[in-house]
Amino acid sequence: MIGVSTILKRDVKRAARSGGTWAYGLVFMVIFLTLSAIALDGEMSTLRRLGVPLIWLAVTFATLMSADRAFSEDIKDGTTGQLWLGGFGYLEQAGSGIFAFGLIHLLPLIITAPLWSLLFDLNSETVIGLVAALLLAFPGIAAFTALAGALTGGQGKGGFLAIFISAPLLVPILIFGVAASQAYAITGWAAVEFRALAGLSLLALAVSVPATAAALAANTDR
Repeated sequence: MIGVSTILKRDVKRAARSGGTWAYGLVFMVIFLTLSAIALDGEMSTLRRLGVPLIWLAVTFATLMSADRAFSEDIKDGTTGQLWLGGFGYLEQAGSGIFAFGLIHLLPLIITAPLWSLLFDLNSETVIGLVAALLLAFPGIAAFTALAGALTGGQGKGGFLAIFISAPLLVPILIFGVAASQAYAITGWAAVEFRALAGLSLLALAVSVPATAAALAANTDR
């Protein structure tokens, strides 16, 4: 547990000193949603109908853009191998890396989602459902995206390949995430879409942690 917290602190400090590269996803999200609102010609009925799907797409695309940053630095400079030699197993590295990736690259997108919802004139119940669904999807999105980053971490510039790998895996989460966000205004927390989304997210985490650990081991020279 001490090792996990150490890696989390290190990754947060590294992101803070990166010159703002962690915020690229936020910048992309602002541009994507602003251009989408402009393209819809400011028609409020259309904006309200498409607001939730567009915000989900923006969060997903922005996270995918950061996929190649999940483990690439540690793989390239040999840190994963050194941690393994120091008794910090690949499963622990995978779990802490996935959480750190989500904390740095995904959580800011979720926190700012209510702000972007103003562009689409979404009501408070829809915004609550949107944020709740995004938080439920947090483990799944982070896990699948970080897995793609681990698989391509030793391939140099693997950004497009990481997106190509993780995008299909995220489609079910995206579909149920949009459905859960919209269902909250009708049935509240009892919506079956929330349970399905939570199940998908936990399944993604259960599959991705050992798969990420195996990818880290395969990409590490020991």
